[in-house]
Amino acid sequence: MRANDSRLAETIAFIARFYDSRKYGYEGLEGYRKSADLRKFTFIIEELRRLNLLRRDRTVFLDLGCADGRVNLLLSYFVRKSLGIEIDSLILDEYEPRKQALIWELEGMDLLAPPGNISLFAGSSLERLTYDRIAEQTGIHFTDVDLFYTYITLHDLFGEMIASNARDGALFLVYGFHKVLPRYDGLEILIPDVGSQSIATLYRRVG
Repeated sequence: MRANDSRLAETIAFIARFYDSRKYGYEGLEGYRKSADLRKFTFIIEELRRLNLLRRDRTVFLDLGCADGRVNLLLSYFVRKSLGIEIDSLILDEYEPRKQALIWELEGMDLLAPPGNISLFAGSSLERLTYDRIAEQTGIHFTDVDLFYTYITLHDLFGEMIASNARDGALFLVYGFHKVLPRYDGLEILIPDVGSQSIATLYRRVG
């Protein structure tokens, strides 16, 4: 974070510690569930901010498999709208009580509460009906999304979907790759190693 963002930086560091102490790695009801390292994610955010790829006044972020919404919550401080989709409703049900526990701790330390710009949806990230519901409830369409995100799972199918349906210039952040980077038709590698954490690659849709 920049020097004039000291309170925000302290808040983000606390959120990363809060969720990183609650990591997962097991077979869930609908497939493998594993949590991103939010400490590493803070470096990814900083690089995206430095390159002006995250804008609090305009960026729309969509996590295509948001689990308990931890990445959505972290990104909410840096985007206009933070959207998430999770196919396992039991996992998604963890979002609200965990967020409330976090807010309670943030308030106790006089840190910044999450903005009210997070909307999470139960459903499949590969079904049009899910995006119809998102548009109906938020006014945001698939082509309005600036930054898509996934933690490896179904990354190839998501890459095809973004290449086919997203707007030109839309970004796709894939967490979990290091040395061997996948290629997607219609997407170019913009940053091979975002934040120099050897964990995430940023793609851009090209017409």
